[in-house]
Amino acid sequence: MLACDTNGKFTATLKSAGKYVATIQSVGMAPATRTFTLKEGQKELNLGKIYMAEVSEHLKEVTVTAQKPLVKAEIDKITYNLEEDLEALTNNALEMLRKVPMVTVDGEDKIQLKGSDNFKVYVNGKPSNLMTNNPSEVLKSMPANTIKNIEVITDPGAKYDAEGVGGIINIITKSALQGYTGTVSASATDKGGVGGGAYVSLKVGKFGLTGNYNYNYDRNPYTDSESYREDLNRDDMKYLSQTGRSKNTYNMQYGYLEGSYEIDTLNLLSVSGNLFSGKPKSKSEWHEWMRDAAMADVYEFKRLTRSENTFGGGEFNMDYQHSTSLKDELLTVSYKFNYSPDNSMYTTELEELLSSPLYTPRGNEWKKNTASTKEHTGQVDYTRPLPKGQNVEAGVKYILRQSQSETEAKMNDIPYTEPNSNFKHTQHIYSAYASYSLKWKKFGFKAGVRAEGTHLDVKSDNSFDKDFFNLVPSANLSYQLGGSQTLRLTYNMRIQRPGIWYLNPYVDQADPLNVSSGNPDLDAEKNHNVSLNYSMFTQKFNLNASVNYSFVNNGIEQYIYREVTPEGEETNVLHRTYGNIAKNHQVRFYLYGSWNPVSQFRIYMNGGVDYRDLSSQNYGSNSGWTGRVFAGAQYSLPHDFRINLNGGYFSKRISLQGEYSSMFFTGITLNKDFLKKKLTVSVSARDPFWKHKEMTSYTRDANFYQESVNHWIGRSFYFRVSYRFGEMKGGIKKVRRGISNDDVKSGGNEGGSAGEGQQ
Repeated sequence: MLACDTNGKFTATLKSAGKYVATIQSVGMAPATRTFTLKEGQKELNLGKIYMAEVSEHLKEVTVTAQKPLVKAEIDKITYNLEEDLEALTNNALEMLRKVPMVTVDGEDKIQLKGSDNFKVYVNGKPSNLMTNNPSEVLKSMPANTIKNIEVITDPGAKYDAEGVGGIINIITKSALQGYTGTVSASATDKGGVGGGAYVSLKVGKFGLTGNYNYNYDRNPYTDSESYREDLNRDDMKYLSQTGRSKNTYNMQYGYLEGSYEIDTLNLLSVSGNLFSGKPKSKSEWHEWMRDAAMADVYEFKRLTRSENTFGGGEFNMDYQHSTSLKDELLTVSYKFNYSPDNSMYTTELEELLSSPLYTPRGNEWKKNTASTKEHTGQVDYTRPLPKGQNVEAGVKYILRQSQSETEAKMNDIPYTEPNSNFKHTQHIYSAYASYSLKWKKFGFKAGVRAEGTHLDVKSDNSFDKDFFNLVPSANLSYQLGGSQTLRLTYNMRIQRPGIWYLNPYVDQADPLNVSSGNPDLDAEKNHNVSLNYSMFTQKFNLNASVNYSFVNNGIEQYIYREVTPEGEETNVLHRTYGNIAKNHQVRFYLYGSWNPVSQFRIYMNGGVDYRDLSSQNYGSNSGWTGRVFAGAQYSLPHDFRINLNGGYFSKRISLQGEYSSMFFTGITLNKDFLKKKLTVSVSARDPFWKHKEMTSYTRDANFYQESVNHWIGRSFYFRVSYRFGEMKGGIKKVRRGISNDDVKSGGNEGGSAGEGQQ
C-alpha cells in the first residue's frame, strides 16, 4: 500500500518482472484500476495520468449528543449555564435564580445570597439602577432565554469597590450574532395581572445591537393583617390591637438598549442605557383599639390610608476597550451616569370612635417625600497576563454621588414643617486597586489590596462632614483535587456605606402609632469573611458545599424605640429606624446538588443553614439557627412537553429585637413547544393546595412586646406564551470590564427586612 505526494504522484519499486494490477482510491472518488506488465530487464514504467470519477453516497443521519456542565467553578466565582437548562426557554430570570448555587428565593420572592440580604445584582458585569431597589420585580420581567449565564461571585476581590457586598449575582446576557434573533412574550395571572415584552439582538458587520422592553401590571385583592402590642411598663395604655386589610396594584416597565462597535481588531466601543419606572399603589383600612391593664377601653378609632410610590431612573454607560497583540492584555476606560428617583406620598383619614385625654390622634394627614440620587463615575482598568500562568490587574476610580430628600406635609389641610425636611447627602469616593493571580499545576492563587477614601458632606438641620480611608485586603487560594473537583479557601474584608433608604430622615407616619425613618448619622460598617468551599461538577452530578464565618462590630441594624415628648414623657408611639448598633457573628453552611441521570430528567437542591449571634449595648441581643432549602425535579416528556415540580422551606429568621416565622412554597409548571420549538406555551401554579398563607413577626425589648400577622394570597395560576424568531451566525464582542458601583447598602425590597412588620 502506497500514499501519493501532495501533487498526486507516487512511485513504487517492483522486485521482479510480471503482470500487475494497481488499484487507486481517494475519498469522494470511485476506485480506479490499471493493469500493466513489467518486462524482464525493464528498469522503469510510467503509467501516465490515471483519471478517477467523482462519486457521492447518502449516509444515514448521525446525531451527536453532548451536554455542557450546568455549573462551573472558578477561583473566585461559580457560573450556572442557563443555555443548558431547558426551563430557561419559558421561565423568567427570578425563577431560574432559585436553582443557582448559594442563592435562595423565598415564597415572597425575596432573594438571599449565602443566606444574606447583603448582595448586589449586576448585568454584564455592571451594577444597574434597574436592580437597586426592587431586583425581584425586575428579574420577574426578564425572560430567562435572553440570559447566557448567571455568575455568583461570593468573595469579591480588590477590583470591586471596597464597600458593601458579601457577594455579587452577575447576569450575563446573550451576545448578538451575525444576523438577528428575537423573542416576544405575553403572560397573565388568575388575579388579573398581565405582562408582555420583546427582546431583539442583531449584528451587521462590526455593529451589534441588543434591546429589551418589558411591561408588567399586577394586583392583589384585599388581604387581612393584625397586630397586638403590650406595654410592659405602664397600666393606663397597656394593650393595643390593630386589625385591618389592604390591597395594592403595581405596574412597572423598563427598557434596555446596548450598542457595540468594533473599530478594529484591537479597539472596541460600547454604549448602553436603560430606563425604568414603577408605580405601586396601596389602600388599607385599620381599626385601632387601646385598653388599660384592667381591659377597659381607653380610645378607639378607624384609619384609612392611601399611598403611592413612584420610583425609577435612567442609566448611561460608555466603555472603550483597547487590547494588544498580547492575548488578554486590556486597557478599559469607562464612564457611567445614574439617576434614581424614589418618591412617596400618602394620605391618612381618621374616624374617632372613642376619645381619651391620654391620647389625641394626629388627625387627617397628607405627606409627600421627593428623594433621588445622582451618580457620576469614571474608571480606568488595566490587566496584563505574565508568563507561567500569572496575571496582574490595576485600576483607579472616582465616584460623585449626590442624594437629596425634600418633604412636604399637611395636617388637617394646614401645612407644617418637620425637622430635616430638606436633606442633602454628597459623597466623593476615590480608590485604587492592584491584584495578582497565579495558576501553577493544580494550585490557583489570587490576592489584592484596595485603597479607598471618602469625603462625606451632609446638609440638613444638623449639617456635618466626615472623611474615611480604608485599606481592604483579599486573598483566594484554590486546589484542583481532580479533573472535576476544586477546593477553595478565601478571605476578604468589606465595608459598606448606607444608601439613602437608610440615611433619609423622612418620617413615615402613615400609621401614627408605628412610625419609621432613616438615620443621617449612620457610619459605614466593616465586615470580615473567611470561607472554605468544595465543588465537584461533572456531566451528570454537581455538588457545591461551603462553610463561611463572618463578623461585623458596627453593623447597621433596624431597631425600635418608644418616642418621648419634649418634656421627657414616654408616648405610645413606636419609632423604627437604623443604627450602627450591632455586633454580628455568623457561621453559615451551604449545599447545592443536582443529578442528571439521563438527558430528559434532572433533580436539584439548593439550601443552607446558619447560626447568627446579634448583640447591642442598648437594644439587647438575639441568636439562633436559620435554615432554607429549595428543591425540584424537571422531566422532558415526548412530543415536546416538559414538566417541573419544585418547593421550598424557610425556617424562622431572627433580627436584633425579634424574629419572623417560617414559610414554605410549592410550584408546578407544564410547558409545550410548537412550530419546531419556536413557540412555547407555559401554564404554572404556585401553592396550588393553599388558598391563603400567613407570616408572623415578633418584636420585643424591655419596654414592650409586639406581634404582627400578615395574610396573603397563596394559590395563584400563571399563563405565558413566547415566540422566538430569527437566525444567528457569528459573535459580537463586548467590553470585558466596566464600572461596578457595589458600595451602597440599599433598602426597600432588596434588603428584605426594611419595613417588615409595619402596618
